[in-house]
Amino acid sequence: MIGGQPLVPLPDADRRLARLQALVERQLETTGYSCAPWVTATDGVVPVLVVGAGQSGLAVAFGLRRTGVAGVLVIDGQPEGSAGPWATFARMHTLRTPKDVAWPTWGVSAATPREWFEARYGTSGWESIEYYPTEDWHAFLEWYRATLHLPVRFGTRVERIERPADGEPFAVHTSGPGGVEVLRARRVVLATGLEGAGGRSVPDGIFASLDRDRWAHTHDAIDFAALAGKRVGVLGGGTSAFDNAATALENGAATATIHMRRPAMPTVSPYRWMEFPGILEHYWSFSDEQKWAFNAHLSAVDQPATQGAVWRAYAFDTFTFRCSSPWTAVTQDGGAVVVTTPQGTHEYDFVIAATGVRVDLGLRPELAELVDDVATWGDRFEPPSGDPAGLARYPYLDDHFALQHRDPERHDDALARLYLFNHGARMSLGMLSHQISGLVGGAPRLVDGIARDIFVETSSDVLNAFLAFDVPAGVTLGRRAEPGDRRLGGAQVVHA
Repeated sequence: MIGGQPLVPLPDADRRLARLQALVERQLETTGYSCAPWVTATDGVVPVLVVGAGQSGLAVAFGLRRTGVAGVLVIDGQPEGSAGPWATFARMHTLRTPKDVAWPTWGVSAATPREWFEARYGTSGWESIEYYPTEDWHAFLEWYRATLHLPVRFGTRVERIERPADGEPFAVHTSGPGGVEVLRARRVVLATGLEGAGGRSVPDGIFASLDRDRWAHTHDAIDFAALAGKRVGVLGGGTSAFDNAATALENGAATATIHMRRPAMPTVSPYRWMEFPGILEHYWSFSDEQKWAFNAHLSAVDQPATQGAVWRAYAFDTFTFRCSSPWTAVTQDGGAVVVTTPQGTHEYDFVIAATGVRVDLGLRPELAELVDDVATWGDRFEPPSGDPAGLARYPYLDDHFALQHRDPERHDDALARLYLFNHGARMSLGMLSHQISGLVGGAPRLVDGIARDIFVETSSDVLNAFLAFDVPAGVTLGRRAEPGDRRLGGAQVVHA
């Protein structure tokens, strides 16, 4: 936005983007390895299957290619153009992350969010914004995927991951437009965002008595046009609560009321504090005690809704924000949803749960054959003072995002080749796997770990290939011949 007005692409934006694409191709040529990839797909088995074609999956796929790992396949359950939240349930006008957040470049600085934005809107357009517009972020990711020729198979949903025998590839059962298919992969990366380590969080019992067409979670596809003239109640006080309330009002809702259990909006955003290289690149070096203290505090203080989301909702006189207003009961009385709070009862026509997500790998059907063996923080750490935030359910990962066995003395070959690059990595590795600000630290750590693991796994073959290498270098003794001179010339060579 410039002065409250939508950004307008420059008249020559297409030409500028074409020039940027040419620069990307030049940088790919001049900064990458000139040799052939050292890892490829063989016998129908891909070296790495990345599940999720959002920002995390794309960044990782590109990083693996730049490390010499070829044959990587990315799959996503959504149709092309709808991967990630940005074109679906991300209803904010701008990202919550400041525009100048670092991005993993892999040596290709032209393929960054800022370069794309300035090519489209110019330097003045970049200087006019504080936060990246959501629609443009989605457009950047689409350009990033296409420009870098990242191999994504859309409309392909993972149904089941078989537990392989030691040393054998995964059999990943998928469903898609072509029916059921089994993909075989040596390693699997679950780059599945906020819900990928569990599911949507809905308070037990609160919505149980309601007809399903009377409520939605913020991650649902909501027909906001159908809420015109309706009274809308929202449970939760974060940014998504304000964005969904504002979206309802923008679509003609009669009223929208947010109920937050806290007595006041948080005033400090600890997520902004995290955005420096020390924590982004070295959080994993914390002790378990420090990681627990870090996340317990983060859960307790939370963060405020963004200023833009607040202003967007308060632009309507029919918007109300209620603090100290948890929902203690919700019932349906004819056409009304009756919400009981410590402040009294309220009637709505439709209610929205802006209650976030929960981590529980037991909720992931694709992991059913593996989950009983996966170590959680509850298996490895004794909390010093309880666990009100449910941190013990988070998986206990190794330093490169791989799952580990419940028995700390047991190496589980299958779990060691399954990487959790989603919200479930928060406890073990920090906010590096799905948040934009963390990818600059998380993606290189994951890619380095995968490449290291592949090298260790194939080290005997690598050594044998080196010992057997006997291709002549083509060096001849003597003086260089002058152009056009067929004589080799040079001093006489005497062999001792």
